[in-house]
Amino acid sequence: MQVRLRKFWWQLVGDPEQLPLEHRAFNVIGLITGVLLLILIPLNIALKLWVVSGMLVVIEAILVFLIIRARVYGQYTFSLLAYAIASYVVVTITFLYNSGSNGPALYLFLLTYLFLIAFTHPRFHRIWTVLHLVVPVSLLGLEYVVPHILATDYATLEYRYLDIATTLIIIVVCTYSITIYLRGNYEREKHTAEQHAYKIEAQNEQIRAQNKLLQESNSEKLRLISILAHDLRNPLSAITGVLEILTYEELPADMRKAMKTELLLAARNTSELLDNLLSWTTGQIKGLKPIATKIKPEVVIANVLEVQQFIANKKGISITTHLEADVKIWADIDMLELIIRNLISNALKFTPKNGTVDISLNRNADNRTCTLAIEDNGIGIASEDMSRLFDRNVQSTYGTESEKGIGLGLYLSKELAALNHGKIWARSTPGKGSTFFVSFPLYEAESHPQPHQLS
Repeated sequence: MQVRLRKFWWQLVGDPEQLPLEHRAFNVIGLITGVLLLILIPLNIALKLWVVSGMLVVIEAILVFLIIRARVYGQYTFSLLAYAIASYVVVTITFLYNSGSNGPALYLFLLTYLFLIAFTHPRFHRIWTVLHLVVPVSLLGLEYVVPHILATDYATLEYRYLDIATTLIIIVVCTYSITIYLRGNYEREKHTAEQHAYKIEAQNEQIRAQNKLLQESNSEKLRLISILAHDLRNPLSAITGVLEILTYEELPADMRKAMKTELLLAARNTSELLDNLLSWTTGQIKGLKPIATKIKPEVVIANVLEVQQFIANKKGISITTHLEADVKIWADIDMLELIIRNLISNALKFTPKNGTVDISLNRNADNRTCTLAIEDNGIGIASEDMSRLFDRNVQSTYGTESEKGIGLGLYLSKELAALNHGKIWARSTPGKGSTFFVSFPLYEAESHPQPHQLS
């Protein structure tokens, strides 16, 4: 019921979402004045105030015309000005033809002043104030100077009391209605402003959070660039230096062979660093989307070992494999190779000379996934470093033979494993070695998990 009444009221005075407050305010005072006149017309007829009654009928017709122009045709400014002029004419005629100061005219001046002050733009308030001082005072002066020009039409004293009492009641009711209406508008505008402020604050908070993340990301990327600049410059400088010596110096064959070996090792390490960097930057810029296919992990492992075996031989590290036969997984082959290469490279990097690295692959008990384990007997990982092992922990690290890295490989491996519905974890004992595990879903002919996308 309340909703229906509100909609009906909005149809009369205008929707707050469509009309400005001043326009709606005029429609409100027009309706209130129209109702007020509908009450005053029969009252004045009953009191036999014929001139005033006839004048009120004419004013009622004019007011209806003005309300239609304002509400239907949107001619608000003209209607407001006409209403103000009509209100002064009505009250002036009421004063002259309804007993002057002994009638209700002065009270009606207060009511019209309240209407105009409450519902019109503040730039008009001084005009209304001056007019509501000048017109009543002028009429009172006229009554004082030439009192005989005023019509005293009350048939009896009781009619006068009834007229004034009715006018006072109307003024009180109108004042109350105006106050309630304005208070309702104030509360609604206040609520809207608060909601808008809350929304802005939420947006500002979101912007601050995004700025913080952006600053952290930029700081991290600047740090990465700084480390990369350092870690790429050193091996490239070493490669350049060795090539210059090999080009311009006459060296014994065994020394030349050793230098070529060192040159090849530096080039391989730098190539791995660049591979990781390119994969990471590709994911940052345009997103990584796996292209999953049926893969035999043993084939990928064999391809990686063909390259890594050189480093293992140089350090005298023994690599053994224990791969369960006929295991097939559903993954992106390039991402899988990058993960395996990173894990084996780390194992070789942190395993001392004559150490061992064991690679195993087995189906899990759920028969839906398999786990690849790469175990070494190297230097291990300190307990305080385990918790942030797979974080975006970009920092220079050194292997047992001072091999360089920037900590990007493990983070990238974790991201790539997740993209392929896998996961990666590790366990380690300082001084005894580490084991890295990575699991993948097995290939199933009937159903394949959809790959994720890194954006």
